[in-house]
Amino acid sequence: MKLTRGESAFVTTNYVLLTLMTLIIVLPFWYVISVSVTPYHVFSAKNGLVLFPTTFSFEYYEYLLKKGSMIYNSYGMTIRNTVCGVLLALILTATAAYALSEKKLPGRRIIMIVFVFTMLFKGGMIPTYITIKELGLLNTDYVLILVMAYTAFNMIIMKSFFEGIPESLKESAAIDGASEFRILWQIVLPLSMPVIASIGLLYLVTYWNDFFNALLYVTDWNKAPVQLVLRTIIASSSLPPELLEAAGTTPPPTIGIQMAAIVIVALPMMIVYPFVQKYFEQGMLIGSVKG
Repeated sequence: MKLTRGESAFVTTNYVLLTLMTLIIVLPFWYVISVSVTPYHVFSAKNGLVLFPTTFSFEYYEYLLKKGSMIYNSYGMTIRNTVCGVLLALILTATAAYALSEKKLPGRRIIMIVFVFTMLFKGGMIPTYITIKELGLLNTDYVLILVMAYTAFNMIIMKSFFEGIPESLKESAAIDGASEFRILWQIVLPLSMPVIASIGLLYLVTYWNDFFNALLYVTDWNKAPVQLVLRTIIASSSLPPELLEAAGTTPPPTIGIQMAAIVIVALPMMIVYPFVQKYFEQGMLIGSVKG
C-alpha cells in the first residue's frame, strides 16, 4: 500500500522522534556501563568521553563484589523487603479491590471517597515520621515493608478489572456454597493474572528503587537497602567508610565504583522487566478502561 505524502511525513517524523527518545534513554546507561569497564587511566586520557571502550577492566566490579561486604548485605535486605513487600501489598490491594468491586458492600461509595481522598491529600513527611516513631517502627526490620504496602491508585486499577469479571461466575460459585474468600482465591484471582502482574511490577519497582524511606526511617547500615548504599556512593565525594575500610590503602577511583554500583543495582530490574512486559501492558490497559 502506497503512502501519501502526508502519511510518509508522519511516519518519518515518528521514526525520527522514537530514535531520538531511544538514544536519550539508552546513551546515559550505555555511558555508565562503558565507564564501569574502562581503566581509570584510559578514562582520564579521554577526558571522560568513553562511549566505546577499547580497553576493558572489571576491577571496580571485583572490588565491590569481593571487598564490599555491605553490598551483599544491602542486596539481601532489598530482596527480602521487595519479596515480602510485594506479597503483602498484593494481598492488601486485592482484598480491598475485591470488596469495593462488590456493589452489595454497605458504605461502598463512602469508603471509595476515603481512598481517593488519600490520593489527593497527604499527611506530610513530618507527621508521617512522627507516626512511624510513635508506633515504634523506626529502625526496625519491617518498617520499609509496611510504609509502602498499599497504594490507592493500584487498588482502583485492580478494582476496575474485578468489576469486569462476569457476575454470573461469582453467583454460580456462591450458589454452590463457596465463601467470598474462596470466590476471590479460586475464581477472581486466576482470571485477573494480567492486572495482578501489572500491579505486582509496580510494587516491585517501588520497593526495589526506594531509598528515601530508608533515609528517613533507617539509621543502622545493617538494615540499609541497596538503593541507600548506591545513593551514598553517588552523592558522596568519597566512598562510604565501610568501603574505605575494605579498600585498604589504595582504594579504586570513586567514579568507577559509582558507575559499577549503578550497573549492579539496576541489572535485576532490567532482567525481570522483559518477562512481565506483556502482562504489564495488558493489565494496565484493561484495568484503566473498565469500570
